[in-house]
Amino acid sequence: MDDRKRIAAALRDHLARERISREQFAFKTRLGKSTVDKLLTGLFSDRTLAIVEGHTKLSLRTPDGTAEVPSALGTQPVGKPSIAVLPFTNMSGDPEQDYLSDGITEDMITALARLRWLFVIARHSSFVYKGRAVDVRQVARELGVRYILEGSVRTSGQRIRITGQLIDAETGNHIWAEKYDRDSRDIFAVQDDITEHVVAAVEPHLYAEEGFRASSTQPDSIDAWGLVARALMLLNKVEHTQNEEAQVLLLRAIALEPGYARAHALLAWAAWWAALCYWVDDTQEGYRTAAAHAQDALSYDPTDPWARMVSGLCFSTAGQHDRALGELQAALRLNPSFGLGRMALGWGLLRAGSFDEAVAETGRALRMSPVNSFAGFYTSIHGLALLGGQRFEEALPFLRASVAAFAEYSGHYNTLISCCGHLGLLDEAKEFIAVRNRIGPPLRLSVLRQNLGRFAHRDVFVDGLRKAGVPE
Repeated sequence: MDDRKRIAAALRDHLARERISREQFAFKTRLGKSTVDKLLTGLFSDRTLAIVEGHTKLSLRTPDGTAEVPSALGTQPVGKPSIAVLPFTNMSGDPEQDYLSDGITEDMITALARLRWLFVIARHSSFVYKGRAVDVRQVARELGVRYILEGSVRTSGQRIRITGQLIDAETGNHIWAEKYDRDSRDIFAVQDDITEHVVAAVEPHLYAEEGFRASSTQPDSIDAWGLVARALMLLNKVEHTQNEEAQVLLLRAIALEPGYARAHALLAWAAWWAALCYWVDDTQEGYRTAAAHAQDALSYDPTDPWARMVSGLCFSTAGQHDRALGELQAALRLNPSFGLGRMALGWGLLRAGSFDEAVAETGRALRMSPVNSFAGFYTSIHGLALLGGQRFEEALPFLRASVAAFAEYSGHYNTLISCCGHLGLLDEAKEFIAVRNRIGPPLRLSVLRQNLGRFAHRDVFVDGLRKAGVPE
């Protein structure tokens, strides 16, 4: 993406986070609607950009020409201790070893998130900073956290060196730093050591009183762990080919360790996402496959939050709302800082008809991952919850942002078109209908009415499509 597209994307994200429509933004900046429309597609002059920067307080133009990640949720950390784990740096010089440093980062986030008193930024926001030279104080302001954990990973033969340092983001002072030289087969022990020391450094009295220890069921084989780490990297790219490659890797991990619960859980997530995105011929069979993999994972480890989340999503899709909410709430009891899991709970609440609760949960999920919307999933579901609650003007910027983040997925367009219909934005709706119909089968009310038959927001959703001019 060139600089202009990056800047336009950063501004669209800002509008979504601040819940400002483009019409409101045009009025606020006095630029005019046509100028704002061009701006959001990457067409602007230096004068226009200067006006935008003055009104938004964003620094869109950095020395390297890239767009900064906007901080839209405030610069103050949340009330309880809060932390972001930045991607550990791969110091081996071999890009093929990225999976190792990324996997360690992922596991650190998961381990810390098990601590109920600690607010942990979701991995999708943390990984925005991968490969970037950053000022940790700036990162902390953007994410709204007090502490930053960063580090590096270097491998040589069978040896691994992991360094970690914990930083007080308000002062920039180092609270704790350590270096671990171990046999690579001891990687899980190293992770436990780092987690324990970080927790002790952040809140020693709470750690002593509560006696928490972050732990999870790990495989005996480093090879199986490496395959799962690689698969997670691919799944987070949210692309069809990468999804297929990830499933192959996960099946290989399961072949090595049939009882590795996380491998089964992520295979369930991959299958569910493939069904959602219509990457399989039979979506209902895809959801059944996902549910089966989730149950396999839970048979090996009932405490795996990924498996609980996918199980809950499958029950929700089948219209079994009570069972769905039970599973999704269980996922969050296991990992309170599981951003995707919280967004999934919001989706389940929406489908069950608890619109206000859905908006609250999806809003909290956005707070956990403020600078990355996971291919529009976070912004789309939050916008859908607002739509279900008939808060159409609030929903609009989130739904626009979701389309911008994952333009190849027809579902995002459906919700945006419905919202435009309710707001009388018929020209915009017509434009998105044309784009949507190039992606998949033509949009029809009868099809959506049937597909949403088990969900409480069906009528308001279909009514918006009707107002937008979608035929029966």
